[in-house]
Amino acid sequence: MSRGAFWLMLRRIAVFAACVDLVYLATFFALGMPVMALVNLLSVGMYAAAYVLLGKRRNLPAVTLMWTEVLVHACACTVLLGWDSGTHYFLLVFLPAVAISRSPRHAIVAMGFVLAVYLGLDAVTQAVPVAYPLASGPLMALRWLSITVVFVMFGYTARYYTQRVHEAEGRLYDLATTDTLSGLWNRRQFLQMAHAEIDRASRHNTPLALVLADIDHFKLVNDQHGHDTGDRVIQHVAGLMRHQARTGDLIGRWGGEEFVMLLPMTDGNGALELSERIRASIEQIACQPGGVAVPVTISLGVCEVLPGQPLDHAFKNADAALYTAKNAGRNQVCVAPLALPARPTVPQAARSPAEAQAHALPAA
Repeated sequence: MSRGAFWLMLRRIAVFAACVDLVYLATFFALGMPVMALVNLLSVGMYAAAYVLLGKRRNLPAVTLMWTEVLVHACACTVLLGWDSGTHYFLLVFLPAVAISRSPRHAIVAMGFVLAVYLGLDAVTQAVPVAYPLASGPLMALRWLSITVVFVMFGYTARYYTQRVHEAEGRLYDLATTDTLSGLWNRRQFLQMAHAEIDRASRHNTPLALVLADIDHFKLVNDQHGHDTGDRVIQHVAGLMRHQARTGDLIGRWGGEEFVMLLPMTDGNGALELSERIRASIEQIACQPGGVAVPVTISLGVCEVLPGQPLDHAFKNADAALYTAKNAGRNQVCVAPLALPARPTVPQAARSPAEAQAHALPAA
């Protein structure tokens, strides 16, 4: 978990702990124990001060204040009210925070210190009589209250850590699968998803189309307007392509100024129509980084992927169509001719005698 998320969690714990102390304050007043109520009032003030310090990024004084409050308050209440009050459980609350926030060596030392205090407190309560004995009913209610609060704090801490871990995993996944500039799938992720989509189309015998697109004269954009403007142009084109595509279409940045699309449930005609809409929208909607209009056009090559056709063959066909569009003047869409699979060759042994004689070579 990041340091910022940890300090944010600590601020929330400070608020929660202050509210818990207010509950204990009211409880001790109801039990006729003003001294114990005053102790909890002091604790509320300490947590309020820690909250303010955390907001000012004075983290070390805030943590010191919170740890002091937990140690002193839990030990004092346990000694004065007895071990059966359950207030010693509060010493365990910050163990997860210690394990996460410190280096392994410091975490071991800190947890060893807490363990020593916990065992020492147990020994002291066995030897020292209870200063404020309570009847069995109020004592049980106080112990259950302590257990409930500790359970809630442990649950919140675990949930918070889990949520941060999931968010971190999501960010790592995005970094591993997404092109950071365009926001589209990167090349490796697109290929992985494309192979799965081709297998699915082959199993169900559904149409599939591949589109390669290339920004026209992109080097001139970089030379005349700078690479920052070139980056904005790539983002502009990626956004328009994503806007025109359907939810299930795969769109990736193939590299540089090249883009690739795989269109499930789409034949060559459907891919041509979509590619033409993309081409027209990019031509009509100029990119305007910094308020300066930069005209952009793209060329596209379309190829229908036949069932069982390897992906690299489809790419060669789409690339050939793109090359044709470039040579024909750019800012247009070209479709690769539909290459039907070759007829299987009949083995010699499988032919009939008449066929064998017809295919036999003439005698020398």
